[in-house]
Amino acid sequence: MISTHKTRAAFTACSIAMATLGFSAHAAEPDAPARSAPPAAIAADILAPVQPSVAPTAEAAAAPQTRVRFNRAAYKSGIERLRVVRRENTGNQIAGQIALNVALSLIAGGVSVGGQSFSKDELAGTTLEELKDDPVSANPAIVELTDALSKVATDIYRKRAEAAHALALTDGSTPEEIEEAGRVQKEADTPLNPGAWHLVYENLTGTDELFRLKFGAQLGRAGFMRPPAACFYQSEPIAWTQWQADNWQRLREERAKAVASCTETLAATPEKFW
Repeated sequence: MISTHKTRAAFTACSIAMATLGFSAHAAEPDAPARSAPPAAIAADILAPVQPSVAPTAEAAAAPQTRVRFNRAAYKSGIERLRVVRRENTGNQIAGQIALNVALSLIAGGVSVGGQSFSKDELAGTTLEELKDDPVSANPAIVELTDALSKVATDIYRKRAEAAHALALTDGSTPEEIEEAGRVQKEADTPLNPGAWHLVYENLTGTDELFRLKFGAQLGRAGFMRPPAACFYQSEPIAWTQWQADNWQRLREERAKAVASCTETLAATPEKFW
């Protein structure tokens, strides 16, 4: 019996000694080589931080915006689409005025009535059937120019709200008045009025088929001794066939230039007039 206990004790002691020896040997070994870096493609997926999206943040998208109102009410139907003014439009206008003058002369008992002058840029012209469903035909003032100027208006009205809020904090305003002072106005006081959006013939006489693209708009209401801010863009005279070429590519390019030009001009309007 004693022999059995001694045998078990000896076995246990031996096991402990072997474990201790193994632990010491492991501790004495040199450090294992560092794990090799993962391939670049894998490292990029694992280690590279997520890049922010170019889309506006939710906070920016939710921030109050000020819109410039496109004032369509005072204008006749037809300004929404590109119109072409040709020589015959001027001829028809002249013939109509002559007929009107004759009629007025007869009514007035033979008294001659002078004709009223006009500009070809004032003629209505006609729309292009082939562009009726093409966005390039749309008046840029309705969307593109309005959107671009609304960004300018938002910056201006935000600054006004910040200044009003800061003042309200110090002038004894009530909490409700302070909150109201910091609100950004949703619509700008200054409306955008459309102007020309025509392809107009260059020469009344001759046989050339040269046309200019003309675009314009006005920002604001006329005040005492102060007309609205205005912009006007016109292209070089271009042959009709060149306007039509490559699915109206030249028209698309000139349209973009017109929007950029008017945006730059109207955005420079002094802030007090917005």
